[in-house]
Amino acid sequence: MATIESYMLETPEKMNVIIEQASELFSEVKKAPVKRIILTGSGTSYHSGLQMSQQMQALLKMDVRAMYPFEISETTFLDDNEHTLVVGISQGGSSYSTYNAMKLAKEQGCMTASMAGAEGAFIDEVADYVLTVACGEELAGAKTKGFYCTKLNLLLLALSIGSESGQVSQEVFDQKVAEAKESAKHFKDVFEVSEKWIEANQDALKEIKDIRITGPASLYGDILESALKLLETMRCPVTGYEFEEFIHGIYNAINEQSTVFILDNGSEPRSEKMQEVLSGWSDTIYLFTNYESENANLVLPTVKNQDMLTFNFIIPLQLMCAKIPTLRGVDPSTPKDPQFHMKLGSKKFNK
Repeated sequence: MATIESYMLETPEKMNVIIEQASELFSEVKKAPVKRIILTGSGTSYHSGLQMSQQMQALLKMDVRAMYPFEISETTFLDDNEHTLVVGISQGGSSYSTYNAMKLAKEQGCMTASMAGAEGAFIDEVADYVLTVACGEELAGAKTKGFYCTKLNLLLLALSIGSESGQVSQEVFDQKVAEAKESAKHFKDVFEVSEKWIEANQDALKEIKDIRITGPASLYGDILESALKLLETMRCPVTGYEFEEFIHGIYNAINEQSTVFILDNGSEPRSEKMQEVLSGWSDTIYLFTNYESENANLVLPTVKNQDMLTFNFIIPLQLMCAKIPTLRGVDPSTPKDPQFHMKLGSKKFNK
């Protein structure tokens, strides 16, 4: 059976496949009269939309926002619905909440698109445009490969719409695609460096009881996703915060049992001071950077482009999800209750 780790290693190849197939995949939706985009999904799917929404908005010069399905109601669609594209994201494609949000949007006169990780998904039934994420099957409960591939699919959607409308020049289009390919090339190097660090620190990591993750706003979707993955697999309390939000009260809960991962891409000059202060309260305060620093616990050989860090920066946290739970007696690839969604009626079928 494939594991979280093996799915992660498939990511660079799948990213290149997605880039190669983008022209055909987005050939119809790029012609749609889109003036507003809403990205909706739960969990990992929501985080992918949240992480990419600002970059998509910057490229398209239009309102692009991520919303949970439960946030979407008739009052979401008060104006210009015929020019609003609602993209439903669901890795397994079977989420009732995402389906219902898309159905409501369609009833209100919006255009709808689906992004599922496999063809023939439940959410495709209510989609005007089926934009399947060609990441291949991912049976592990905690998704990793699908997260990267969905983010790339969203970027390529924006580039395709922008190119067709003239908002994105051919030069920018080609540059962004080249940068995405470059981030895929860096994936394995970041993976290997992360693997060595995790193995060297596994004795401390397996004793983790409480986790906080913080970092810059530009990685906020990734921070939330890292928290979800660690919570799913480590099965202990985990929360993620943007750096400024962490300062506003969260630090009060840090004690000798706390583990904090501080992600710094060089944009937050106070990261090392945060590490210093919190290290007075706990021995497990870790600073991850992509720049050389004598204070960093782990320096990641990521792609240099800031927009593309999303395809590299949280690899160590995801890899931790694959390696550490087994030392705690947990199979990280299998949900605590494989029938949970069936019992709750939250998915049409369970994968």
